[in-house]
Amino acid sequence: MRVLISTSLLTLFAISAFAGVMPEDIQATSNQIVETVQVAQGTEVVNPEAQPTFKEQLDGLIQFAFTAIFILL
Repeated sequence: MRVLISTSLLTLFAISAFAGVMPEDIQATSNQIVETVQVAQGTEVVNPEAQPTFKEQLDGLIQFAFTAIFILL
């Protein structure tokens, strides 16, 4: 994670220097990058959608098969 922050800040500085951006703009943007990384480290990805069971998947397959056969007839 430290490499990501360092690379992001170095890239930001290099691009800003090439584009002629003032140093105080670089500081504000680098603070936003650091805050974003801190927020990202504190969060966990939670999958609210539960995985369907094998029986539910089988029921869906059977329903799909009957529907397909009915439409073809």
